[in-house]
Amino acid sequence: MTVRLLRAADLPLVCPMSDAISAVADGFAALSSGQATVPVRLTVPLRHDGMALTMPAALAGSSSYSVKVVTVAPGNALAGRPLVMATVLLGDAVTGELLAILDGTALTALRTGAAGGVAARELSRADSSRAALFGAGAQARAQLLALAAVRPIREVRVVTRDPLHAAALGAWAAQERALSGVAIRPCAPTAALADADVVVTATTSRTPVFQGAWLAAGVHVTAVGSFRPEMRELDDETLRGARLVVDQRAGALAEAGELRGRSPEDVVELGEILSGRAPGRTADAQRTVFKSVGNAIQDLVVAARALERARELGIGEEIAFP
Repeated sequence: MTVRLLRAADLPLVCPMSDAISAVADGFAALSSGQATVPVRLTVPLRHDGMALTMPAALAGSSSYSVKVVTVAPGNALAGRPLVMATVLLGDAVTGELLAILDGTALTALRTGAAGGVAARELSRADSSRAALFGAGAQARAQLLALAAVRPIREVRVVTRDPLHAAALGAWAAQERALSGVAIRPCAPTAALADADVVVTATTSRTPVFQGAWLAAGVHVTAVGSFRPEMRELDDETLRGARLVVDQRAGALAEAGELRGRSPEDVVELGEILSGRAPGRTADAQRTVFKSVGNAIQDLVVAARALERARELGIGEEIAFP
């Protein structure tokens, strides 16, 4: 038996952001329609405040299933290693055979960015051109690519604790064809938010990264950084009166610090909006918030799309296993 190995460099070739956005939109719609089996992730603690997470997913009618193993090691940044590392296994849903091993770190950034892209497409104003981006790591970069794929973004104000990180993001963006014509500049939080149409937070902060009072009317906010109950990137003022949208109710209410104490009736799933069972934005002046803690259905649909294209193009390494 052979297994296809798809490394980080392979993923943009076999699943560009536009394809990932399409796949994730389909996945969210299926999830909210009850066609997906996605247990709440299993988490075990690691040393030095780290954690390991296991995220399986299956989809009715799909030819494959997936399992992702993720580690989060806060101390890695000091050693020059990624904060988040992951591996995705894609298997045959009929025989159970392993089909592919994918770089889960790159895939996680891709599918999380795609989720932000779907949310921005459905919830932000169509003419949104100014964005505030909190964070400058891999997740922030993916969010920026996805946002530019669905909205006419012309200016991005980057807020980071380290100016060098913002500079590195700008240098990277200058090399990305999809971001041609987009001005990237470092900014203080209040100035970044002053008239921003879209705000994206992609940090590991345990406390809110800005005050909701600083937001402009009609803004859309996507928050993807916090993933544990004791973490939150958004304050209560940001959420007050906003249309609250999540990737999955069970996961978001259990894991998002911003949503602690909220009931299922307080939030709408993005898949419900995509399938027409719930409205998205209802007025230009309305504030919308998409809170994502990540969902394994995203891994499955993007990994399956990537493997299909990789087979067509002959990309990736085939290895004998077991």
